[in-house]
Amino acid sequence: MLATSLTRTRGSGRSTRVRRIGVVDVGSNSVRLVVHDVRGRAMNQRFNEKFLAGLGRDMQETGKLHPEGVEQAITALKRFAAITRAQKTDLVIPFATAAVRDAADGADFCRRVRAETGFELRVLSGPEEALIAAQGVVAGAPGISGIVGDLGGSSLELAHLHDAEFREGATFALGPLALNAASGKTDKRTLSRVKKALNKSQFFDRNETTFIAVGGAWRAIANIHMELTSAPLRILQNFAVPVAEIKPLLAELASGSKHADLVQKVAKRRVATIPYAAMALDVILELGKFETLMISSYGVREGIIFQEMTAEERASDPLDAGLDAMVAADSHAADFGRALSGWVSNAAAYTLSPRLTNAACRLVDIGAMLHPDHRADLAFELVARAPLPGLLHRERAALALAIATRYTRHVQHPVSDRLLDEDTAKRARALGAIMRLGANLSGRSASLLKKAELACDGSRLDLY
Repeated sequence: MLATSLTRTRGSGRSTRVRRIGVVDVGSNSVRLVVHDVRGRAMNQRFNEKFLAGLGRDMQETGKLHPEGVEQAITALKRFAAITRAQKTDLVIPFATAAVRDAADGADFCRRVRAETGFELRVLSGPEEALIAAQGVVAGAPGISGIVGDLGGSSLELAHLHDAEFREGATFALGPLALNAASGKTDKRTLSRVKKALNKSQFFDRNETTFIAVGGAWRAIANIHMELTSAPLRILQNFAVPVAEIKPLLAELASGSKHADLVQKVAKRRVATIPYAAMALDVILELGKFETLMISSYGVREGIIFQEMTAEERASDPLDAGLDAMVAADSHAADFGRALSGWVSNAAAYTLSPRLTNAACRLVDIGAMLHPDHRADLAFELVARAPLPGLLHRERAALALAIATRYTRHVQHPVSDRLLDEDTAKRARALGAIMRLGANLSGRSASLLKKAELACDGSRLDLY
């Protein structure tokens, strides 16, 4: 299908491209459709459906796609074709990964898919998959450096990113299906094969301190950790944890000795692959001597959309596009937010980073339609959990605290209490107070705000 470009205008007068893009991902274990509303560089999911077809089952013995899995995949893809037509997508990108790539009958499967669904599957090579997964990580975490690992059903892709620049990538036949390790148990032989294959890799000699994990099994492990630690912000995207903190959990999950009920609750569909995924992740973290594990809920599907963007869109800040999407319906609020961002910039010595200060100002009226008796609390929750890309958890907490303080003083919230150091919390509260001053002084009017000016010499804040 051909893309139809739509253009909508922001309050600033600039235009941004808005498209509805469907991605069909035919993997070794699952077949999935995700439909995104893509505004500039920001991607917001509107539909996500997965079917566990198991195309890669028994491929190590037969060399072919699993017959039952083929029929289930075709049925799912017919449904996905109907959904993308009904949702009037501007572009549909169907692709397949390791199972179809490696199977002797992979080409026959692609021909059947084309004939019965109209989808022309793009079969990604291993290096392509590594590159696109890394680009997906960059789409949600601009400026990121580290080693990206994407664990699928049949393969593991590794990629090196430095300052969001892709350096190299490779694929390894180390998925649980490829090693017959999807039985819910791991053994010493499987562990030895993983170590032997990865020891030959050069990816762990790059002096990067962060490992960025992509893939459903690793996301499930992160969810289990969040549950056990009562994490203040249950958002997977850009969730970061010290390696020393999570390694004991990986050992327990790999052995299957603990947390069986929790695994069943949090990752019911992945119970069989969790032990292998935990063991493989533990090996990687040890080999790379990483300090931080970061989880990315963006991966190949988002990376393939990222490739469809213009160079200008890819170079932009995804947070900026996400803010556009949140405030697009209220042009008055959008205009005031942008004006307030410039006005507050003179008080930078007291506030957050320019990027977060700008974001907070643009969200200054996000609570306008909320109940006034609960506006601060509701605005905090809304901002902390908003579908805004490109934010770390502590940045979400700082934004939410600033917005809540814009509505009332003395805000206390467990999310900001646990995630923010004292100086950042103080700056977020100061920013909220200054935004409240600007909003009340001007009547939330961009034109009236221009008649007042802030000045700061580092120790004193003056209003003229």
